[in-house]
Amino acid sequence: MAEEEETREVLFSDWSGPEKQGMTLEQSGEGEIYVKEVKMESPAGRTGRVHEGDQIVGATIYFDNMSSKETTELLKTLNKHKVGLKLQNKDKSPCRSPMGTLSPCRSPMGTLTGDDEDYKRIYSKK
Repeated sequence: MAEEEETREVLFSDWSGPEKQGMTLEQSGEGEIYVKEVKMESPAGRTGRVHEGDQIVGATIYFDNMSSKETTELLKTLNKHKVGLKLQNKDKSPCRSPMGTLSPCRSPMGTLTGDDEDYKRIYSKK
């Protein structure tokens, strides 16, 4: 089995495009995106973690400094792509509707608790 190459995430707190971060990107004939150049005195260069020839295999985008309009437009452009959403529920109630209002909690399967035999069978260590 081939060993999987190491991936790493480098955080840019004020992303304004690759040029502003001191990187030049290049697309290969197969559609892969690579770092062609890194300017040493740039934000990318100063991290010491972005290198020429690195392939960009994914990106995490944080919405904390984006307007809801920017966020919505960005999400609308991500058709037919693998997307992982980081979700947070500020209301800790498990019984919320999509609009944040409370709704009755009903499960056709019932709820497993620590006293149930099925719960013990599924979650006990072997």
